[in-house]
Amino acid sequence: MNPTIAETLSQATRYLTEAEVSEPQLNSQILLAHAIGSDRTYLIINFNQQVDSAGSEFFWNLVRRRANGEPVQYITGVQEFYGLEFEVNASVLIPRPESELIVEEVTRLAPHHVSQLVIDVGTGSGCLAIAIARELPLARIIATDISGDALDVARRNAEKLGVIERIEFVQTDLLEAIDPGLLPDFIISNPPYIAATELPGMQREVRDWEPDLALTDSGDGLSFFRRLLAEAPSRLKSGGYLICEMGFTQSEQVESIARAGSWSEKRLLQDLQGIPRTIVLKV
Repeated sequence: MNPTIAETLSQATRYLTEAEVSEPQLNSQILLAHAIGSDRTYLIINFNQQVDSAGSEFFWNLVRRRANGEPVQYITGVQEFYGLEFEVNASVLIPRPESELIVEEVTRLAPHHVSQLVIDVGTGSGCLAIAIARELPLARIIATDISGDALDVARRNAEKLGVIERIEFVQTDLLEAIDPGLLPDFIISNPPYIAATELPGMQREVRDWEPDLALTDSGDGLSFFRRLLAEAPSRLKSGGYLICEMGFTQSEQVESIARAGSWSEKRLLQDLQGIPRTIVLKV
C-alpha cells in the first residue's frame, strides 16, 4: 500500500529536519504540492489520500535536492513577489519581500496619469520592472542586466505577466549601453551588495546556489553604489529619483557615499524589521 499524503509529509519533514533545512514541514508541503500538481490546501483536505508511486518518486527526488541545500524556489521554479508569480532559476536572484519597498516607493512618487520612464539596473528575474509596469500602466521601463541568461528569464516573466510590450531589455553593465540623452524619471536597482568576505558566512542556499554575479561585487560590496550614485545625477531627469536596495548593515556607508553627490533629497526606507534597506535620492 502506498503511503498517504500525511505519512509522506511526516517522513519528508523528518528527513529535512535531519538535513538541517529550515522550515522542514513547510518545505515538505510545498514540494509535495508541486510534485502532484496541487496546492497546500489540497494536501490538508486530502491528507488520507495515497500518493501514487510515480508521484512519490518524483517528490523524493525533489526532497533530496532540498536536503542538499538547493532553494525550494529553484526546485519549483517559481517565487511570488508583489502578489505576482515569477519564474526563477539559478540564473537569477530569488526575489525577496524587502525589495517590494522599491516598487511601493516608485508607485507612491509617480503620478499615475503621467507617462514615466523607469530604468531598472540589474533586473534579474525582472520582478521590479514588471511589478512597476503592472502598477503604472503608462510607464515605460528599460531593464538592464549584464547576464543574458537573466534577461531571458525576465523576458519570459514579462510575457507571462502581460507587460512585455512596455519593457525594453538591454544587456549591459549598469547604464553603459543606455543613451545618455535618455533621461528617466526613476533609476532603480537591487545591486550586488554582499562583500566578498561575507559570502562564505551566508546561508548555503544563498552562497552555494544563487548567482555570484547577482550577489557580490567581489570586493567590499559598495562598488555598485559608488558607480550608480556618481552616474545617476547626470542621467536622471530634473527632479528624478535614484532608489536602491542595500544590505542590512550598509546604510551608514551608502549614506556617506551619497553625501558626496548633489542630491536635493536623501531618505532611507525601513523594512518590516525596522532595518534601513532602501535609499531614496532625488536630484
